[in-house]
Order: sequence, then structure tokens, then C-alpha cells
Amino acid sequence: MRLSFFSNRLRIALALPVLTALLVSTGILWLLLGNLLQQSAARQLLDTLPIVANSIADRLTLQPRELQDLVQELTSGTEVRLTLIRADGVVVADSSRSWEQVQRMDDHAGRPEISTALEGGQGSSVRRSDTTGLQYVYTARVIDSESGRYVLRLAQPLAGLRALRRNLGWMLLAASIAALLSISGLLWWMQRRISTALPELFAGAERLEEGDFNHRVELPPEPELARVGRFLNRVAEQAETRIDELEIERGHLTAVLSSMGEGVLVTDTEGFVWLANRAFKEIFGIRGEACGRSALELTRQTQLEDLIVSTLVKGMGSTSEIQVGGPPTRHVALASTPLGEGLGIVVVARDITDLVRLTQVRRDFIANISHELKTPLSAIRGYAETLRDGAMEEPEASHRFLGRILQQCSRLQTLLEDLLTLSKLEILEGQIERQPVDLRAILDDCLETLAPQIGDRQIQLQVQEVPLPSQTGDAEALQRLFINLLENAIKYNREGGRVTVHLRPEDEEVVFQVEDTGIGIPAASLDRVFERFYRVDKGRSRDEGGTGLGLAIVKHVAQLHGGRVEVESTLGEGSTFRVYLPVSPG
Repeated sequence: MRLSFFSNRLRIALALPVLTALLVSTGILWLLLGNLLQQSAARQLLDTLPIVANSIADRLTLQPRELQDLVQELTSGTEVRLTLIRADGVVVADSSRSWEQVQRMDDHAGRPEISTALEGGQGSSVRRSDTTGLQYVYTARVIDSESGRYVLRLAQPLAGLRALRRNLGWMLLAASIAALLSISGLLWWMQRRISTALPELFAGAERLEEGDFNHRVELPPEPELARVGRFLNRVAEQAETRIDELEIERGHLTAVLSSMGEGVLVTDTEGFVWLANRAFKEIFGIRGEACGRSALELTRQTQLEDLIVSTLVKGMGSTSEIQVGGPPTRHVALASTPLGEGLGIVVVARDITDLVRLTQVRRDFIANISHELKTPLSAIRGYAETLRDGAMEEPEASHRFLGRILQQCSRLQTLLEDLLTLSKLEILEGQIERQPVDLRAILDDCLETLAPQIGDRQIQLQVQEVPLPSQTGDAEALQRLFINLLENAIKYNREGGRVTVHLRPEDEEVVFQVEDTGIGIPAASLDRVFERFYRVDKGRSRDEGGTGLGLAIVKHVAQLHGGRVEVESTLGEGSTFRVYLPVSPG
């Protein structure tokens, strides 16, 4: 088969870029070679200067004629020129001049390399010598000694560098010719290789048509290989169809896994990750590619690794529960299942943090409500049994015990009312009937209700307010919010303390602030004071008749109105509670 047209095009296609790159690189090297040689010579001279300076520094006390002999001896057999100059510019010795010529040399203080060295310690330049008329690469260095300050200068003539450049140029030319010969030989070898490989291309195309997709051939544009092109096109269509089908199936699988709320991890039989969906990466904070890595390397969770190993070894599914470090810490339930013989396993991870928290809240609620009910009921039963056992016959004792019973009943009633209120607020879930409300009037009603308590504790009350925008909300719930915050400020204040109330607009919100000078709240308790039944001082709170639900109600009322609460406190100095309610005009 004649392939001259194909071969010529191949030779041009391969040779042209190589020849172009070779010529361009050779030209660039030739242009840059002069500067490179000069820079190399300057660096070499600068590296030599300290060595020569050490040799001369100890001999600067010699007579000038002896110094001239010394510099000539040091540079004997080299092209390097060595000059010793005093700081005032007088040349003391020069290896390229005779002693009589040195005495007639002019002031060198103005030479560029000398002035630079005197200013900065060392200097260099490339210029024509005023003394010899030759081009030199100069480097200079300052020498400080007991006999004064000198400048030691080394110079190398550029004539030698130019000769070196010419030699290197001939070497580049020789290398270029060798490269051309190598390229020609390579092109000839490739042509022979292609001519030899054509029968194999035909055979390979037939194998592709039969479905051997591991074999690949390129499609050349020459008419002589049209038969190979037809075979390749037919096989390419078949492969494209099959690949599209696989991609569609893969896309469906990826979409399903990505949309799942549970994390999914698939490993091979060695425990290395084959697939991890988005939810799994988010649960364990995995960044980057997960495939090909072990679960322990990805998550740093030994329990997950143990679960995978156990499932692979036993060939049966298992479950586990782990904690993933935060903050905040999350609880994750794991379930593993084998995929089949030689297929690895799948692990499903589900974030159960909310469920665990809900379980804990329910457990705490049952424990707290049991305790809160048990205390007054025990007291009522004790007083009743005392009355039954004979205290009824003593008017003074029976009157006191009945008062205690009524007090505990009142405490139970208050607790139940707070529980019902809190339950009602939770059921509303933000759906409240908004009516126009007058926050100032609600505050006045609350202060009037609490006036006896304020008077009993001799509290100094200060109310600071400014005109408020019209507002809507649940008047009863807002009154409960105001009452609870004001009662807290009174209960936990000191005798004769002060309570300052602010009611003001701020940006797009109305702020209700209660500031007291009471006992304060420890910093460790600030994040928990709005929890149900949480008390900073449990003994004092029960003595004051609190249920531990007041601030929880405040928080729920604020949230129902789209607001928020915050607290600041210093132990022993007082507390400040703020409620932010968004402006909602009727």
C-alpha cells in the first residue's frame, strides 16, 4: 500500500515544531550567552574576593613596592587583574601594570565599582578600563585593617569571555546538527513502523467491531484506511450507546444517594471506600475525595472502622451508635449490611442528635416534674397526718398547719398553671391571634400588681420609656412575660435594691429591658437560665416559691411574637434581661 502522502505529512507535522523549537532555543541561548557569561564571571570574582582579601589583609603593612610584587605573584598565570586602592582613590598596586605605571595611575575613587564598594562593602560593574583600554568585568570589596581602609578589586577581561562564547556557540551548532540528524532518524523509524503496523490496524479494527473494547485504534483521514474508519465508527457508535446507558444509570443512582437524608458509605471487600454520598460527608465533616481511602482515615472514628471490619469478617449486618465531635456533638446511628459475595458492604449513617436530645429533655422533664410535685405533696401529707394525729385539738398549731397546707396547695396550683401555660405556648407554634396592644398599659398593670412586693422589699423602681410605635400581639401572653421578668428582678434583688425598667423602640424592634441590682447569675448558668426547671440557686428559688418555669415562659412568649431574649449578669452585682419584639403595627 502506498503511503507517501501520509508519510510526508507525518514528517512535516513532527519535524516542523521540533525544528522551530530547536532554532528558537538556539537563538535565545546565543543572545543570552554573553550576559550569562558576564554574570557568571562576576559571581565567580565575588566568590574569589574574600579569599584574596584574607591573603592580603595581613600584609597591608608591607611597602608599596612589596605590595606590587605580591599582587603580581597572586595573579601570575591567570587573566585576572588585581588592583589594591586606598580609600582616598590612590592606586597602591595593580597586577596588570608595572611599578612605574602604577605610580602614574590616576585617582580611582570615582570608578563605579570602587564607589559602590566604599558605600556598601562591595560592588561590581562591566566597562572599558581607562588605564588599559580593555573591556573588563569588575568586582570590588572593602578591606579594613590597622594600617587603614583599602579596596581590593578583581577584574576579568571580556575578550576571554567572548572566546568562550564562540566556543559554546560552536557547541550549540554541533548539538543542533546532531538533533536534526536524530529527528530525521526518528521520522524514518516511525514511517517504517507505521507501514509495518497497518495489517495490525486492520485486525484491531475487526476485533473492535466484534466487541473487543479493550483494543483501541486511531482513525486516520487517508482514503487508504477508509475500511478501518468504517469499522471504528461502527464500534464507536456501539460503545457510545452503552456508555450513555451506564451514565444514565449512574446519574440516577447519584441523584438518589444525594437526595437521601441518611449518609451512605459503600466499601469494597478490603474496607476501602468506593462511594460516599453528600449526607455522609456532611455528617462526618469530610472534605475532598473519599474514594480509595479507609473509613478510619476519613472519619477518625474507630467504632465505624470496627463496624466495617466486623461486617466484612462475619458476613452479616450490624448496628452501632457513635458520637461525632463538634461543637456541637452529634449522635449518629450506624447500620451495616453486606452487599453480597465479593461486593463489599454498605453502611447507612443517620443523625439522631435531635432524637437523643428529645429523649433527654423528656427524661429531665419527668424527673423535674416528679421532684416539683413530690415536695409539696409530701409537705401536705405530713401536715395532714400531724393534724390527724392530734394537732387538730390545738387551735394554734392546727391553724399554722392548715396555713402551710394552703401554701403548698397554692404552690401546686402555680406549678400546674405554669405547666399549662407553657404547654399552650408550645402548641401554638407561632400561630397567635394578634390584636392591637398597648405595651405601656400592660406594663402599668404589671407594676400595679407587683406593687405590694416592691413595697415589702423596699425596692427603688425606675421606669424609663419613650413613645412606642403601634404594636399587635397576644396581650395576655405579653403580660405574663412582663410579670415573670419583673418578679425575678424583685425576688432576687437585695433589700432596698433598685429595679430599672426600659421600654423603647430600637431600629425595627421594641425592647423591654429589666435591670436589677440583685445577686446576679454565674457565668456558667447564663446559657441555661431559660431551660425548664433550671434554677441557679435551687434552695433559694424554692423558698421564694418559684416553679423554675418563669424564664422558659418568657422565652416562648418572645419566640411566639417573632422575638428573642438575652441576659447579661455579674455575680453579686445584678442582672439585665432584654426582650426584643419586632414591630408589628396593626
